[in-house]
Parts: sequence; structure tokens; C-alpha cells
Amino acid sequence: MSKLPANYWATNLYKDPRQRPKADAPARDLATRAAARFRKAREGIRALKHVTEQVVFLGTAWKWVWMYEVGGRKLGYLHPMDSGVSGTFVLTEAEQQELVLADGLPRVIKQAVKDGAVDAGVRWCWLEFPDLDTVAAFVDVIRLKHHFLARPE
Repeated sequence: MSKLPANYWATNLYKDPRQRPKADAPARDLATRAAARFRKAREGIRALKHVTEQVVFLGTAWKWVWMYEVGGRKLGYLHPMDSGVSGTFVLTEAEQQELVLADGLPRVIKQAVKDGAVDAGVRWCWLEFPDLDTVAAFVDVIRLKHHFLARPE
């Protein structure tokens, strides 16, 4: 499922802008299966070369998120929520065209791209993590974007 449910962002696990959660807090605070999905996503993204992780407050809508970058360029975000974990990845038009050409792109990723909103030339693609296969698909698309950003321009 990649359609954002109404009022979804109100269910963020960490709402208080004055209390930054520790980077590993969702692994303790989420339900067991959701915590495992968060850990798998986080570890998969952090394993990529030169990736930085920041826990940042992104306003009253997204609240606290786990943001991943390489060289100051956005790769994606993890969202610990009351009901589980979701993720967002961003694509430029050129990245989106390259992604479409990738072999074996999972249906959940194709759907997230199709449903993604475009703002300032960037497509914001969101998906929930109902299972470990979806987490693996998310990490794979982050890995592919990492590859795109690592190439010389």
C-alpha cells in the first residue's frame, strides 16, 4: 500500500519537538515486528558507503524522522509510527526515468513512485513496511539511488 492514509502523520511515535529521540529508540519503542523492520531498514541504509543518519524534526506534519544522506544529498527517510514503520524516498525526474529501466523493480516500489507527489521537481515516494520483503525493496531502491548519486556527473 502506498496511498497515504488520512491523518497518518498524527500517529508519529515521537511528537514533541523539544525531545529528540535517540537514533536507536524505535528499536526499543516499537512493537516487536515493527522494531525488526525498522532495524533492518536502518542497518541496510547505514551499510552504504558514506551515508549519514540524522534524527531531525521536520515540522508539525512529519515530526521526528530518520533522514539519510550521502554528500548532503537526500536518499530517504524512515518514519516510526504508532502503527509501525514507513519510509519515503525522493527521486529527481532523471532518477525516476533510470529507476523505471531497472530490472525486477518490485511492485511496491513501482506503486510508490506512481503514487508519489511531485514538489519542486522532486517526486516524494512513500510506502508502509508491512513485512520484511517491503523493507528489502525499500533498501534496494535506496541502494540504487545511492549508486545514482555516486556516479560522476
